[in-house]
Amino acid sequence: MGARAERKAFYGIAEIADALGLNRQLVTAWRRRRSHGIPEPDGELSSGPIWRGTTIEPWIDVVRSQRDSPAQPISPEFALQAGRRMLRVAALLLEEPIRLKLLSQSLAEARELLPVAEDAADDPLGRAVRQVLSPLRYESGNLQRFRRKVLAELTALEPLVELAAESLPEADSAG
Repeated sequence: MGARAERKAFYGIAEIADALGLNRQLVTAWRRRRSHGIPEPDGELSSGPIWRGTTIEPWIDVVRSQRDSPAQPISPEFALQAGRRMLRVAALLLEEPIRLKLLSQSLAEARELLPVAEDAADDPLGRAVRQVLSPLRYESGNLQRFRRKVLAELTALEPLVELAAESLPEADSAG
């Protein structure tokens, strides 16, 4: 692990998030979706999943080394995925009444993209994706304020879509 952080006998979601410098919600989403190669937990407690250090530390080392590598440009496909996820969040925020369970799920899916966007190269597409995802960095207890932030950033979708479209291979228009 980078500077060889203190090794632990056992890890929960909070310890994994701390070791990676990520938020707990993101690690929970990775585990729930079985994404990013996160190993299956060694056990379950009433407080949540638990991993032995020998199970999870090699994975933490791999994830950390990937994050420490030079910034890579964001792919056009990733940029469009970020746009779609934020459009879904915006649509759910515009519903009356707001379906909180769906909104929460949609926010978790969009927040999964933050680490990739934050670590990406500082090029026009990377900046556009970070701009569109920027409202997700703030924990706001005020739903109206959060709604305004999300809707205000939708204007960043236009350059994101244009930049992504320029980078994508030509589609066959005969389809």
